Amino acid sequence: MKDFFLRNNEYHLWATNLLFQSINSLPNDDYKKDMGLFFKSIHGTLNHLLVVEKVWYSRLIGETYIPNSLGEELESNKELLQEKLIQSIVIWNEWIKNFDSSRWQDTFRYKTMRGFEAELLYCDVVQHNMNHRTHHRGQITAAITALGGTSPEIDYVYYLQSIGK
Repeated sequence: MKDFFLRNNEYHLWATNLLFQSINSLPNDDYKKDMGLFFKSIHGTLNHLLVVEKVWYSRLIGETYIPNSLGEELESNKELLQEKLIQSIVIWNEWIKNFDSSRWQDTFRYKTMRGFEAELLYCDVVQHNMNHRTHHRGQITAAITALGGTSPEIDYVYYLQSIGK
């Protein structure tokens, strides 16, 4: 399972880098334009991703991070936001590498942002985080296309082909 999650996390790093190549080719006004996404713009959606990465990672390491909202702007600068999102994926990679493989099916208990007790398996926490990234990258690629930009081909199979698998 560890190898599976490490490969998937590497995929997310690859896909995020390609996504930013497309984002960086957009005019700045388009980057922050309300495209009808849940978090309105590409910028808003990227900030949401950073917020959620921080929430879940904090829980896993025994800390508490409660944002003002899931749409909170943690970084207004596009380049710094990109760096922080990439760094977050790298941090998750280190956590996965160091996680005891015998514990993937163990129960992880945490408090929701509303203060309720909840539990998931460790493997499901990591899978949720990865699915969350994929979900919002899909929204962003749709917005890029709607803005007339070129959306990257970031399906998992393209990643596997790029690494010779």
